[in-house]
Amino acid sequence: MRKTNFMLGVLLAVVGLMMIVAPDKCIKVAVILLGIEAVVNGIFSLAKIRQLVSDKDFQFAVLIRGIISIIIGLLAIVLPLKFAETMWTVMLYVLAAYLLVAAVLELYAVAKLRNTGIERKQYVLEAVVSTICAVILFIIPQQIGMIIIRILGVVVLLVSTVYVLYEWRNRPIVVDNVEVVDDNSAPVTDKPAGGESAGKKSDKK
Repeated sequence: MRKTNFMLGVLLAVVGLMMIVAPDKCIKVAVILLGIEAVVNGIFSLAKIRQLVSDKDFQFAVLIRGIISIIIGLLAIVLPLKFAETMWTVMLYVLAAYLLVAAVLELYAVAKLRNTGIERKQYVLEAVVSTICAVILFIIPQQIGMIIIRILGVVVLLVSTVYVLYEWRNRPIVVDNVEVVDDNSAPVTDKPAGGESAGKKSDKK
């Protein structure tokens, strides 16, 4: 059993349980986490991805995406903590719109990488994930959004529980080294075998 994987499964189980019991709190945490991710992603885009190729259009698209990511990320972290409860709902829609724009810019940048030989699958996957997250964020403020969050919580809880049980059942079994003594072995003596009986026979004679 790998302790890291086991603890990860337990953590996911707790998250799934929280999604079921307190979905509104989970949404607030998700907004802040998405904001942090957007800031980190924007900085990484400006520092690394922008330098992949010298194409001006590619660099401009990455530049715009990086700046938008940093601005929206900071707003998602700061505004909900400073203003009224309604700001959480506003930021959900803002983040959803940002994710859609980011996905479009991501796909445009990927198209510019077509003939460069650079691996593009991870960027396409990121665009797809951004689109899915945007759709979920648009739905969450509605009444059905809470139902979806609870359903996702049940799924996460079940999957993480199965994962934890799997890790537990496949844990390595530690066996202590035990010294084995063979009871059938003959005792070691200084006299040769049959010496005592030979002596008795000589005495009788």
